[in-house]
Amino acid sequence: EVHRVRPESPEIQVKQIALSLAAALATQLAFAQIPSADAPRPSTMEQKQRGTFARAKAELHRAVQEGNIAGAAHLVVRDGRTIYSEVAGFSDTDDKTPFKLDSILRIYSMTKPITSVAAMQLYELGKFQLDDPVARFIPAFSNATVLAKAGDQFERGAPKRPISIRDVLRHTTGYSYGDEKSVCDFYERELMRYWGPEEMYPPRMTIEKAAEALARIPALHQPGEKFTYGFSTDLLGRLIEVWSGQPLDLYLRKAVFAPLEMSDTGFSVPKDKRARFTSCLARRDGRFVVVDKAADSRFNEGFDFLSGGGGLVSTVRDYANFCQMLVDGGQFNGRRLLKEDTLELMFTDQLSGVSGSFKFGLGFAIDEVPLGSGDSRRKAMQYSWGGYASTDFRIVPEERLVQVFARQQVPTSSDFAKQQLSLVNEALTALSATAPLFKK
Repeated sequence: EVHRVRPESPEIQVKQIALSLAAALATQLAFAQIPSADAPRPSTMEQKQRGTFARAKAELHRAVQEGNIAGAAHLVVRDGRTIYSEVAGFSDTDDKTPFKLDSILRIYSMTKPITSVAAMQLYELGKFQLDDPVARFIPAFSNATVLAKAGDQFERGAPKRPISIRDVLRHTTGYSYGDEKSVCDFYERELMRYWGPEEMYPPRMTIEKAAEALARIPALHQPGEKFTYGFSTDLLGRLIEVWSGQPLDLYLRKAVFAPLEMSDTGFSVPKDKRARFTSCLARRDGRFVVVDKAADSRFNEGFDFLSGGGGLVSTVRDYANFCQMLVDGGQFNGRRLLKEDTLELMFTDQLSGVSGSFKFGLGFAIDEVPLGSGDSRRKAMQYSWGGYASTDFRIVPEERLVQVFARQQVPTSSDFAKQQLSLVNEALTALSATAPLFKK
């Protein structure tokens, strides 16, 4: 059932606008308070940074007030300290439930980097090599096929080489989500389709069965030929089960969530935490409507399909802990999850020689971004990914910077997130002593 937004009376609308303007004004005044006589005078760059943060807050509240977004949370951590956080709007536009920093969110494809880290932990234990064939661990892939065009028709043939674990991690297997005309019937036949409102729910099977089903579907292209986004990381989740001998949810809980203190992250929402779970929204005729009500969502009980590619719920703070581990070279609060060399490999472009200019490592998009402004403007490497419900994260290890921006709207809409994330990048001043990411 789709829950539509109830129209408000003019008096309530005026009151809400007044409250939003007051919040935005208070935010700006907070950054403009006159320091005491004995307080150190902020530098010009510090003043500019505070001004930029105030602008980011004001624009966030304005976007909610004008109905461009329903609600969002933005958290920025630098050198292990929170330097900026702001929340605005609602997580449910029907009930007017406020968005909070501890709101539990559907992070969808932001699950993929977590699953990739979990796989590379097992790589360090010698469970596999990157160029091992998938068929060594899931025999059904010995019969994998590739779709090739022959005239006006498509024919299935054997791949030129086996699909490798590296292909799975970098999305060059040729397996998509089945939306292409040439393969959609195969995905439908194998029931490998998302379903429910806005196709928010994963296939109705276990990931063990899903891996076997995927092996029966022809790949769109030869292994390693190009980047194709799809079920690859779900396949990786099944491989983790094979390598670890444990269900994916149990392995992630022990190997990733517990050491990172990600207590609100998992494949379902426990009963005692459902009051913090968000509803998920979509736009209909210019209005926000609830398409997955928190109280009624299938995410409460979870799914048989433990999606390593998009099944987790989490919070902004939990995910910031994951990002902090990446920034700290593979460790968190003295607990090491990955070796520095392994993380360096994950941050290395794996698409060299693959068609296209997009750069992707083992679980992360890679690009160079501008930081600072004026004389302090510089460039740095950024690693990132986003999720279907309009969630984003960015890390800049050499600046020891973590950003997590979250909404709950499908399908993904990232323009406003990019604007907010860029504002923070612009506000950055150089650290007084930037620690190297990888200590040799």
